[in-house]
Amino acid sequence: MPEYLQYALESEALILGERIKGGVFRPSCKTLRWSTITMALRKFFGSKDIHAVGIFEPEPETSYFVYSPAERATGISKIPLQVEVLNDVKGKVYIVKNDEVNFPEEFEIFLGALISKGFGRCNLEYEGEINNIERTEGILNTRIPIKYKDKFLIEERDKSVYGYLFEPTSETSGIYIKSLFEGSEVVGPKFLLR
Repeated sequence: MPEYLQYALESEALILGERIKGGVFRPSCKTLRWSTITMALRKFFGSKDIHAVGIFEPEPETSYFVYSPAERATGISKIPLQVEVLNDVKGKVYIVKNDEVNFPEEFEIFLGALISKGFGRCNLEYEGEINNIERTEGILNTRIPIKYKDKFLIEERDKSVYGYLFEPTSETSGIYIKSLFEGSEVVGPKFLLR
């Protein structure tokens, strides 16, 4: 049975953009999905064998940031984009225990979009190990790829909410993989449920 390392996460401001084609407003995801936290940890520690998810508690307050990305060739800005910002973020990160990686007591990573504009700096502080997992039926509070649900002791039930999360296959490409989204009825660890 997997064991987990629990970290407290804090950030002043995050932009965890949802993928929406077109439009001038980009909402932020209100949970710390597998693709965001796992890829940041893999990059930071240089290991492909890391799996993590997280939750925000309480749900962060939001504000909005407007910017106009410029075309590189011409330097001309297109239409302004408005993005949703999560402010004063507090949450928990659950990392599948991995003897290959030595996770420190405290470290800093960057998550999400517009890091160059000052968003995304996160502090993680170790809170302990979870090894006696209490599972129950409830509503999932994060996003986990179906192919990795066993790593988080998740069993699907009749009412699931599906979507797709991005998984890189190289430095420049990746694929979208079917995933369970928040709101799905599952059997799983209490700490991943609403």
